[in-house]
Amino acid sequence: MNIGIIGAGLSGIVAARELMRHGHTVELIEKSRSVGGRLATRRIGDGKADHGAVYFTVRGEALKQDVADWQTKGWVNVWYADPYPRYVAVDGMNALAKRLADGLSVRLNERAETITTEAGQVRVQTDMTTRQYDRLLITSPLPQTLDLLADLPVDAALHGLTYAPTFVGLFEFGSETSIGPDGIRDTDLAPGLLKVINNRQKGISATELVSVYMDESWSENWYERSDEETLQEIERLLQTVTGAAGIQSRQLKRWRYAQATDVWHEPFYQVNDHIYLAGDVFLEPDDASGRTRFESAYVSGLRVAAAMR
Repeated sequence: MNIGIIGAGLSGIVAARELMRHGHTVELIEKSRSVGGRLATRRIGDGKADHGAVYFTVRGEALKQDVADWQTKGWVNVWYADPYPRYVAVDGMNALAKRLADGLSVRLNERAETITTEAGQVRVQTDMTTRQYDRLLITSPLPQTLDLLADLPVDAALHGLTYAPTFVGLFEFGSETSIGPDGIRDTDLAPGLLKVINNRQKGISATELVSVYMDESWSENWYERSDEETLQEIERLLQTVTGAAGIQSRQLKRWRYAQATDVWHEPFYQVNDHIYLAGDVFLEPDDASGRTRFESAYVSGLRVAAAMR
């Protein structure tokens, strides 16, 4: 079959690899300039800073086997293990996404606008062209997905799932600024701060780059403020951790759909005979964590690929 996938984040990449392995022709459509979604890394000067997923953990056997292979290939390593391993990608989380997407057909900088079905085919109108498939998988954040499916019947409960935003401030320091023994602090922080990461201590940056993650409530309250005002406040809060150490540059990343506040307790959703939905919000019924994460996106991609093939 000729299969289209909207969204080249982890779920889309995993599904594409699995479908291609079973002989299907697969094409991914991605509105951004890179694959990976929240597996996001930004280059700043001579350094790198992750500003999406910080690390990932492993509970299930399916991911465990792949992670062992990625470790053998030198793609990931253990950052720290207290009380269980936190894995990070060598060269930043986006580097793992790019390695997994190697060999896939990906249309970058292309945005899907409408979806229609006719005569057993799915037609995707993008801002560049019209693409036609036998099957379509959509892995974009659910609010964006539902906008695309406005003319198709979808379970009303899906419309009730909401997302919280997250701000991430990226700060370049001129001198060594250690954040705890492992480069992460996520407890005993000022209100609003979720976690503070030193990317040099994490092992992905040659320079002192600190990623500051704000919590959901703070990010929601500040979402309509200007970038400059927001960065100033994040910097003020960061100084409660680092003191008045010299900051050389600062940048801001807004994740509008960072974390689902509710989840769907199935690993994918089938709209009709031709269209499927997947992503980190779709969890297996026995998922013990009950929250979206790297592994839920990975498993969702595997399960939907098995259903589609």
